[in-house]
Amino acid sequence: MGVRGLTTYINYNEHAFLQEFLLHDCCLIIDGHSLCAQLYRLLNSFSAFGGDYDKIANYVRNFFKSLRKCNVTPYVLFDGSYERRKLKTAYSRLKSKIFGASKLDPVTQGSIQIFPLLLRDVFREALSDMNVPYTVCEFEADDEIAAMARHLDCPVLSYDSDFFIYNVLYIPFNTLEFKPRPVDVDGSKKMAMECKIYRVEHMISNFGGLKEELLPLLATLLGNDFVKKRVFNKFFSQLKLPKTKKKFNDQQRCIHGLFKWLQNESLDSAIAKILGRLKKKQKNKVLFIIKRSIDGYNSKHCRSLKYFNLPEVEVAQSDWQPPEDIDQEISSSDDIDDEEDNNDHQSSENDVSSEEEIEDEETDQLVLGLPEWFAEGIRREYIPRSYINLYTHHLYFCSPQAEDYYDEDSFLCCLPLVRYAFDLLTDFSQEHFIYVSREKNTGYKRIFVDKELSIARPYDDIFSQLTEEQRKLCFNHFLKEQMPKLDVTAIDILPANFRIFFLAMLWWVGKCEVPLGSIHSLLMSYTMLEAVDEKTGTFRGHKQFQNNYSKKIEELKVNPIPFIYNKEELFLNKNKVQYEDSLLAANALLKHFELDDKLNKKPKTYDTRKMHMFAQFQCCLMQFNCLNTLCCSPFESTKYSKSFNGTFVYNVAVKLENQADPKNFFDQYLKGATTVLMFYKSLCSIYEKCAEEMNLTTSKWMGKKKGRRKKTNVDEDEINFIVKGFESEVII
Repeated sequence: MGVRGLTTYINYNEHAFLQEFLLHDCCLIIDGHSLCAQLYRLLNSFSAFGGDYDKIANYVRNFFKSLRKCNVTPYVLFDGSYERRKLKTAYSRLKSKIFGASKLDPVTQGSIQIFPLLLRDVFREALSDMNVPYTVCEFEADDEIAAMARHLDCPVLSYDSDFFIYNVLYIPFNTLEFKPRPVDVDGSKKMAMECKIYRVEHMISNFGGLKEELLPLLATLLGNDFVKKRVFNKFFSQLKLPKTKKKFNDQQRCIHGLFKWLQNESLDSAIAKILGRLKKKQKNKVLFIIKRSIDGYNSKHCRSLKYFNLPEVEVAQSDWQPPEDIDQEISSSDDIDDEEDNNDHQSSENDVSSEEEIEDEETDQLVLGLPEWFAEGIRREYIPRSYINLYTHHLYFCSPQAEDYYDEDSFLCCLPLVRYAFDLLTDFSQEHFIYVSREKNTGYKRIFVDKELSIARPYDDIFSQLTEEQRKLCFNHFLKEQMPKLDVTAIDILPANFRIFFLAMLWWVGKCEVPLGSIHSLLMSYTMLEAVDEKTGTFRGHKQFQNNYSKKIEELKVNPIPFIYNKEELFLNKNKVQYEDSLLAANALLKHFELDDKLNKKPKTYDTRKMHMFAQFQCCLMQFNCLNTLCCSPFESTKYSKSFNGTFVYNVAVKLENQADPKNFFDQYLKGATTVLMFYKSLCSIYEKCAEEMNLTTSKWMGKKKGRRKKTNVDEDEINFIVKGFESEVII
């Protein structure tokens, strides 16, 4: 969650708290979710089109190549399940995400950042490509990140103000220069990345007398996931805030005042004075929260070490205990301000908040209750991250995408897949889980997904005790039950990394209204990213490509290279696609990776209905891959960065929307690119065979809906309000 306002405060005083640092020849502990988000924000990607995953993966790989040049060994840790205290924050953020996603279009995408559905999966794909070790923690990763950094005596890379409180070396992401440069280190040339580093010692020395052990109190007083800042309103009302010439807002002055006050306190005396400003029934809970914060910020236990094959060292875990006479100190504590206001009846309703503002210490014991098989599955990635909250809280949150906000949530077509995964994980014992869905407007609702969507259990034994082969058969069981007319032998003919993609396509066409052109845009996306890029390299600038290859392409058009083949045989080996054919195909298709100028000039031509269909497909693709992973991967997982580019898919779908026969269109559009067309048409023929056997039909494209979204009375500045509850409940 971070300490609100602390990053801004540090930036105001950068000269005092941050020092120049050269990153090289060391280990680096990376906050995975933070880095993923920050890299995406820097990338000029088209969020309104659902994710340019090839472009994202390439950008991430380049970042880690820079670290490698500097001989930096990265270790990446990701958050797992929400801790119970985070759920209110999750609902609040969901409302904001839905609102932002509903406003996405080619113009607003530069200012509204909505993360594509598969972004984190693509980030991990890139880590695997670069052989960068990573692990997913069972719950929030901050304590583990800090403990591991202390263990290896190396910096943390993140953009989270919590790391100003932890006793670790911390590199704020916004200070890091990506491009390595040569530096002289002890007479030898090294490659290094320039950045700024924070050390707790800088903070301590800047505030003479301040003790390091007091810093977790700062985080608690300013509000965190356990307790809201307004619980301490009475404390702050008696805290002298310093006058400053700098343009500090109230939060900045509050932080500065706390530092000044803590300079003259010990840990015990500060706690006594804090508790002395609370109601009696709040004191024990706040004391528990303070202890938890202190223990968390000083945690030395790091479960992640073994998953990085690093030696674990037995270190005594600090366990701060409040002094025995704390009650006496509380009752006799001196006032913060010599002028204490004894008139409690004059305090406003906001001076002390309700009990709901303090997280009960008994509501977040789930960490201790995770079964070992599930915790190990998270770490070893047998349990997909999207299933972690499903198991721990029986909750699944929607991920707002670029889609049609007049229509139903694009994820609803996938609920049978999630219900089956939930049944496997919970031994078919639960009546329902809750899917937190977006409404047709910008609200959200709870959907109780009950057993009506369940299918028969495949085995009497519980899932955690099944053999690997049995788990694989669980996936096949789902296909037989839910897609009974599917010819599995046809799937086996396809390229291994396309099979899940293909299954998701069939499910999508069966559950949603999909025009023929949209299906062929996906087939061509896979052909381009998997087969053509393999030969030409990942070119994405059409003009640059033409500058490099225009003469070669003209020669090929005049003198095409003959290719002898049997039209009756399927052509599904990408390695047999010819280089010259790939050049011709790339020359025609590369412009579709770019934003059409018409959309910039006339953003109303942006078709949210098309985006809605592809949002549905992404949901299907994700859920088939998740279920496949849970069932020990009977099929090879889809590599999203080699199969889906949202901008390309959208542009090609627009090109095909009035084409009765997309294959004939591509015959002319990619004329001369014989082997590329053969690869694409072979995929088409298998799709056509399966679609016919499964009685799948496509819808006729009716054009873009006209009309404006109804105006709401909600001001954009109000979007981060405190969520009051669910708007509605629906039973499925």
